[in-house]
Amino acid sequence: MGKWSLLVAAALVCTIAQPAKAEDDVDRVRKVLREHPDIVLEAIRQQGPAVLEVIETTARARQKDLERIRFAQSLAKPLTPKMEAGRASLGPQNAPVTIVEYSDFLCHFCGQASGTVKSLIQNHPDDTRLVFKHFATGKNSIRAALYFEAINLQDPKKAWEFMDAVFARQKDVTEKGDEVLDAIAKEVGADAKKLAEDLKHKDLADRVAADTKEARDFGFEGTPVFLINGAPVRGAVPLEILDEFVGVAAKAGKAPTAQ
Repeated sequence: MGKWSLLVAAALVCTIAQPAKAEDDVDRVRKVLREHPDIVLEAIRQQGPAVLEVIETTARARQKDLERIRFAQSLAKPLTPKMEAGRASLGPQNAPVTIVEYSDFLCHFCGQASGTVKSLIQNHPDDTRLVFKHFATGKNSIRAALYFEAINLQDPKKAWEFMDAVFARQKDVTEKGDEVLDAIAKEVGADAKKLAEDLKHKDLADRVAADTKEARDFGFEGTPVFLINGAPVRGAVPLEILDEFVGVAAKAGKAPTAQ
């Protein structure tokens, strides 16, 4: 890398990552760049990919730091979801960390996140509980949520198997709705007659609608979203981030319990 490229890389890294009270040499580099912007153009022309890699790496590190700060701040003022008994959940009821997941069965990113959060529960079998909620807006998303809740009344294990199958066949469910949902329910061993009856229960429809309203009232706009002891984490974030946040939440305080 040429001298100008090195200068630009150093300056941009400092601009992104330097604490508020900058050192004198950083100020001097910034002054030079302000007075000679052609240096930036020359550096990018000569070593563009290398310069951009430095910038991107530093920006990602800064973003992670900001996410950690936001999470810690949210833990101090946690959201309080309704935690009624009988919800589909994994992990011990008295776990110090409760993760409430708002998900849409036909959301691609929710499918990705489902596997990640289950791995998280496996990593923390004694101190983490997952409670599944819905953020369903489309017709077939709502139907899939109803099927899940109805099957959960029969056998929670079959409900989780149903979830995995729906995520694996999102395209089919989107296109064919109940036809595919019925087939999946049969594959996981659900009682078809009881399922048909339970799908008509108003309390299940009310539960799905209440979950979606709760998510919106919290200001969530997309899926998936996780509340880790009340602190929101948006999107299909990597397992290592969830692992870290679970550790922070476990040290910070008590998880919400069923009401």
